[in-house]
Amino acid sequence: MEQKKIIALLRRYRSFNLVAHVQPDGDSIGSLLALGEALQSMGKTVRLFTADRVPAKYNFLQGSDSILSTTEGWLADSAAVVLDCSDLERTGIFSEAIRGAPAIINIDHHLSNHHFGTANLVDPQAAATGEIIFYLLQAMALPFSRAIAESLYIALSTDTGSFKFENTTASTHRAAAVLLEQFKLNPGVLSEQVFDLRPLPFYILLKKVLGTLELHGGKKIAALTASREMLEQSGALREDLDGMINFARNIEGVEIGIMFFIDSPCEVKVGFRSRNVDVSALAGALGGGGHIRAAGCRLKEPYGRAREKVLREALRALAALEGAKGEGAAGK
Repeated sequence: MEQKKIIALLRRYRSFNLVAHVQPDGDSIGSLLALGEALQSMGKTVRLFTADRVPAKYNFLQGSDSILSTTEGWLADSAAVVLDCSDLERTGIFSEAIRGAPAIINIDHHLSNHHFGTANLVDPQAAATGEIIFYLLQAMALPFSRAIAESLYIALSTDTGSFKFENTTASTHRAAAVLLEQFKLNPGVLSEQVFDLRPLPFYILLKKVLGTLELHGGKKIAALTASREMLEQSGALREDLDGMINFARNIEGVEIGIMFFIDSPCEVKVGFRSRNVDVSALAGALGGGGHIRAAGCRLKEPYGRAREKVLREALRALAALEGAKGEGAAGK
């Protein structure tokens, strides 16, 4: 029903503002570019927005240089399409403009989505928002260009950790197979671009961040800390933090990986990754949200206080997991 409603809105309106979340990733950028080009192929007027600049590793995607980071260029009296955002606050400076749109189309795969749109195509079973866009374009019988195919492949591969996270499904692989087969994409080249090639400042920053490693809860919780000061000292960019949290989660025996980023003296961004713990619930207890195995929150308080609060909640989540395992063993 919702897909049909959204298709009707996409066909009805003549112009669109497409917006992805702050600190955009491969899924949000790929979805933005793919849907944007598809709408343009229908003769629609389209503008693409994200509050933070596109990370350099995605600059090879066709159309990435057309994504705007200011409200200049916003199309008045146009429908707004919000991609990969659980709530409007995730769009940053564009939230008010979106609220004033005649129609808001919300397309997302986060379980914590607030269903804020005029129409909401939210599928938590989808591995990526790009997967939802793939099947939406198929339902609309719109032709795929090579640029759309590359954008959607990047969306799928980045949000599944190169198809190795447990959110990867048969549906995800079917979508990727169509893109690879029809457009002869080279997964080796595309994967190297986004997963392997890193600038030297990334490694200088990584050395500093790994030096902050802490283990808690019987070595089942691993925490790393980064800060603006570390970025400056390393010559690194905010985008270089992408994926660094996995160095905590990937330690053998660790159930919860945590990454603190000290954004200011009174604001800390926190990321969570896990093997078996529902970190969307953990993040939710701290005012955030996300996926079962990948989530986050932002705490507006000093690092020391934020760290204490986060570790306390993480220990509770770990205790709940171990308690459930104990009950399961006792019941056998």
